[in-house]
Amino acid sequence: MAMLTLNGTVQNVYEQPESKDKETGEIRPASLRAQILCENTTQSGEKKLEMVTLKVHTDAFRKLVGQKVRVPVGAFAANGAIMFYALRTESQPLTA
Repeated sequence: MAMLTLNGTVQNVYEQPESKDKETGEIRPASLRAQILCENTTQSGEKKLEMVTLKVHTDAFRKLVGQKVRVPVGAFAANGAIMFYALRTESQPLTA
């Protein structure tokens, strides 16, 4: 079971084309991305919406556009921001 779960509404699913790393020359294969609109509460109690783009491993997200989902994720810090990724072991999104 995942420690972190991203909750939100699937807004869009698209294919990220293959790309090449400018520094290493490494080819990154094409991948599927899901954009999920998440709602957070600020310290003052106000609602803040954030769009999170996840690399996902299943086409099942395409059928869930407009629906609320729960996605098991991992997280890491990069460039002062928290980045999320869908866990490969739990690739099926859960509808809310």
